[in-house]
Amino acid sequence: MKINWDIKNKKGGLEADVEKLVEKGMDQHDKNWKDKFNLKHNAKKEMLEMKHKQKMEIEEKNQSKKNWFQKIEEERRKTRELELEEERRKEQERKKSIKIRAIVSALLGVIGLIMMITGIILTTESGNPDSEWGMLSVLGMFPLMSIAFLWIDMADNKKKKRRK
Repeated sequence: MKINWDIKNKKGGLEADVEKLVEKGMDQHDKNWKDKFNLKHNAKKEMLEMKHKQKMEIEEKNQSKKNWFQKIEEERRKTRELELEEERRKEQERKKSIKIRAIVSALLGVIGLIMMITGIILTTESGNPDSEWGMLSVLGMFPLMSIAFLWIDMADNKKKKRRK
């Protein structure tokens, strides 16, 4: 500890090493104060570390719960995506089926019309209204009727799918 006096400027000061003063005072009071201080300090430090570990464990449990919920949500999202993909695939198959039915219907319509027109023309050419060529025009109606059955069958399939 030092005392500084400046007479010219009328100032004074006191310098002291606080740590040394405290240690000196503590040594006079109790010789084992450092050991007691270290024990108390270490006990507090251990308590803080235990609290920190407990806090980390709680946060880890909360994180694992969050991860569990995230996994469930991820599974739900994947399931929804798969369902949507399945619906898209079915829709594409349905569109493809409609295109195929349309092409088949057009072909059957052309064949039926050709048969009917040919039957009518050949019947009028023969001059006999009861000729066998009239049967060709009647047979031409079967492909035309099959067109209706193709589309009716598709409507029935839709109704069956809705019932399921």
